[in-house]
Amino acid sequence: MSVSYYDALLPVREPGAGLRGVLAGLRFPYRTLASICVPAGRIVLAFVSDNARLSGMFAANWAPAEADAEPDATLYALTRPACCYGLDAQWDGARWWSQAQKMMVVFGSGSYRLAKVCIRGICSAVSGDDILFVHGCALRVGAGGDRRGVVITGSSGAGKTTLVAGLLRHPEYSVAVLNDDWGAISLSRGDSVSTGERMLHMKTGSVLALRPSFFTSARASSYSRDLSERDRAARILVSPESVYGTAWSTSATMVEHVAVVVREPADWLPPSREGEAIRALESEGEVGLVHHHEAFFNGSLILTTEADKLREEQHYRQLLGRTTVSWINNCGTAEALLDNFISAVMG
Repeated sequence: MSVSYYDALLPVREPGAGLRGVLAGLRFPYRTLASICVPAGRIVLAFVSDNARLSGMFAANWAPAEADAEPDATLYALTRPACCYGLDAQWDGARWWSQAQKMMVVFGSGSYRLAKVCIRGICSAVSGDDILFVHGCALRVGAGGDRRGVVITGSSGAGKTTLVAGLLRHPEYSVAVLNDDWGAISLSRGDSVSTGERMLHMKTGSVLALRPSFFTSARASSYSRDLSERDRAARILVSPESVYGTAWSTSATMVEHVAVVVREPADWLPPSREGEAIRALESEGEVGLVHHHEAFFNGSLILTTEADKLREEQHYRQLLGRTTVSWINNCGTAEALLDNFISAVMG
């Protein structure tokens, strides 16, 4: 099995009580507040950096919070090694997360891709017990009495974007997309809302899968290249409407169905009981019912303690207990994947 991006991420470590003191004497030129929507509320995240590009991308990506808003958490994304700030080299090579202080610090990285992973992990870590952030696309499919609220989840590369692109190619399915790749669900009420992102940070290949004519038809002002990566053509910040068109929606939906997309041999059998499903989700790359790299299909999660894992497991037990769950095996063509989804969700 190939190494995924998440396998190579800097590890998350607990810094102890001194993290705030380490940063106390340092001053950084950029501080931006963002508002990230969750059901019946929001998370306010402060992004502090010494890099104008990263700060600009963060501000473009997210809806702004009020200047005097109290942040729920803070991410320090610092592009130089720790020694450049007068600190010991021990602070390099990790993402330092303090649950008590609701603060993450990363030294020596100018990648917005890494910053996005940190943002997602922080949101999961500071959200209330009723909120579960899921790696996947939240959408409504169907019309009138046949409308279904669905979350399509799965590990990176499983085929989520391929499935959504197939749905968009068939207007008779009447699809409304709330979240492209990540968003929150209320476990008590079952509703999901758009995160409120003003621009989406997407792989260029995913944009083209969803809208093949994008670069010949989109306005130049609707996207910008991610220049923080070595491959400057790999990712872009793009307006949701320019990718999804009229299918993009900012309204809430009730999630009734969870579709888990996997890549397994054709004779693979899905988990038959809830306990097996939880173990399959949690496996984190171990050989088991489902082969994948990311615990709970979400490589951004901060799972540094057993309590973190138990909390996420409990969240998924609640989600799977209140929804219909379908395992969609992407072992054939894109059309077969779409047919299997429609049969499972609308059949």
